[in-house]
Amino acid sequence: MDTERLAERLPSIPIIQLPQCVPSRVCFSCDVCCRFPEPDSFLRPYFTAAEIQAAVAHGLAPARFPDPDGSQIALVPNESGEGYLCPAFDQATSHCRIYEARPLDCQIYPLALMWSADRRAVVLGWDTKCPFLRDSFQGLDAHADQVAALIEQEDMLETFVRNPRLIGRFQDDVLVLRSLPKLTERLGKGQETNQDLRPDGFQPATDSPLAATRSPLALRPLTLADRPRFEAAVALVDTPLAHYAFAPHYIWRHLFAYSWAEMEGHVCLFAEYADGVFMPLPPLARHAAHVMRDVFAACFALMRERNRGSAVTRIENVPEELRPPLESMGYVLKPKDPDYLYRAEDLAALAGDRYKSQRAACNRFEREQQYRFEPYRDEERTVCLALFREWAAQKQTAGLEEAGRYMLADSESAHRETLLHHRALGLVGRVARVGGAIRAYTFGYARSAAVFCVLLEVADRSIPGLAQFIFRSLCREAAAQGYVSINSLDDSGLPGLARSKQAYHPVDLVPSYVASE
Repeated sequence: MDTERLAERLPSIPIIQLPQCVPSRVCFSCDVCCRFPEPDSFLRPYFTAAEIQAAVAHGLAPARFPDPDGSQIALVPNESGEGYLCPAFDQATSHCRIYEARPLDCQIYPLALMWSADRRAVVLGWDTKCPFLRDSFQGLDAHADQVAALIEQEDMLETFVRNPRLIGRFQDDVLVLRSLPKLTERLGKGQETNQDLRPDGFQPATDSPLAATRSPLALRPLTLADRPRFEAAVALVDTPLAHYAFAPHYIWRHLFAYSWAEMEGHVCLFAEYADGVFMPLPPLARHAAHVMRDVFAACFALMRERNRGSAVTRIENVPEELRPPLESMGYVLKPKDPDYLYRAEDLAALAGDRYKSQRAACNRFEREQQYRFEPYRDEERTVCLALFREWAAQKQTAGLEEAGRYMLADSESAHRETLLHHRALGLVGRVARVGGAIRAYTFGYARSAAVFCVLLEVADRSIPGLAQFIFRSLCREAAAQGYVSINSLDDSGLPGLARSKQAYHPVDLVPSYVASE
C-alpha cells in the first residue's frame, strides 16, 4: 500500500516521508534493530491506534497489540533461542513486513524521542547503539533538523498529545541533539486538562501535607557511580529488609527507569515503567518527624504530577517502624509479601530432623558428583547466562503459576546485569562446577554487618541435590564470616516459592508495607 492510499485510509495519523539516513545495505547486515534481549523491553516500538490498524491491515495479528487504542508491540521469541524479535521482522531477509506502514517510532530511528534526564523537556537524540551512526554518518545535524521540524508541526503535536507514550524515558546511551520546546509545551497543556484526582475522586484537603501540587525534587538518573551515596543512606535505616541495598534495584534497570533526588538529607529513589512512577523505597534518612512530613509530601506530589491520578502512585517496602508515623500523617499502609529471615548457623549446619530432607539432598549430591564450589569470574558470564536459559526452560516444563512465568521472563535481564556488574554492585558470586562444567551459580550481598541476603540462585534441576548444596554452601560461607542472619527475600506471592522458603524454617517473616495516599 503506498503512502497516499494509507493516508486516505487512516487520516488521523500524519504520514511523514523521511529520507532514510542509514543505507539499506547497512540495515540488512545489522544485528541491532528489531531485536530485544527481553520480552517486555521498554525499547519495543509504540503503535498509535491508527498505526495498529495499518499494521493489522498489512498482516500482523491483532493479538500482538495489548491495547488497540495504542500500545507497544508484543514480541516473539527468536527461533535461535537468543532474545526476542519484533513480529514484523523477517530474520531471514532482515526486512520489515510492514515497512510501508511502520509506525512513527520506527520511521525516525536511529533518532529517538525521549524525556530529558530531569523530565522537564522532550528532546530528540540519536541512539549510539546504531553502528552506522557511530562509525560513519556525516549528515546527522541536517537530518535531525528535518525530523525536529516535522515533529513540531501542528498535526504531529496533536498526535503526541493523544499518545504521550511515544515519548520514551531517558537513556544514557542516546545522545541529545535538539530540544523540542513546542512539543514539550503542548504535552504540558494537554496534561493540564486532566483532573489530578485519585480514581475514587479523593482530593486532599488544602491544609494537608498531601495537598502539595508540585514537588521541589530535581531527579537525576541512577548510575553505578551513585552506589556509595545510596548505600550510606540505606545504612541509616535499621531493618533486615533485603531491598535496603543498591544491587536489588539496579539489576532491574532494563525494566524500570530509576532516578533519584536528595531533599533535606533524604535520598529519594523513583522507578518508572509504562504505567507510571512509584518509589521502591521510602525516602532514606534518620527520620525527624517534621522533616519527614515535608519530604514524603514532596515525593507524593511528584508522583501525582507524573501519574495524573494513576493508582501506580505508591511507596513500597516501608518497614514496620515507619508505619505508625506515616499512618498518623494520613497515609494508607497495606502489607506486602514479607522477607524470609533465617539463622545463618541453622542453614550452614542443616542439623536435626526438621532439615532432614535438605541434608539428605546435599549428602546425595556430594556422594554422587565430582564438584567444586568457587568464586564466579567475569569470563564465565556467557556460560552462566546460557545456564539461566536452560534452568528457566526446566522450570517452565515443570509447571509454573501464570505470575511465575511472567516473572521468570522478566528476570533474564536482572541476571545479565548481575553477571556483568557484580563487582561494581558489591555482590558475592559463587559457581558450582559439576564434572568440570558450571551447573549452578548464586549471588548475594551484605545488608548489614549481621544480615546477608541471597539475591539470585540458579541450579540445573536435573542434578539431584544441587540446589540445596549451593544454597547451603553460600550460607556456610556467610556464617563463617560472622553473619547472624540470612535473608532469602520475599516469595513474590508465589505459592510454590513460599513452600520452598518455609521448608527451611524461617525464624522471622519480616513485615513491610506499601504506602499510598
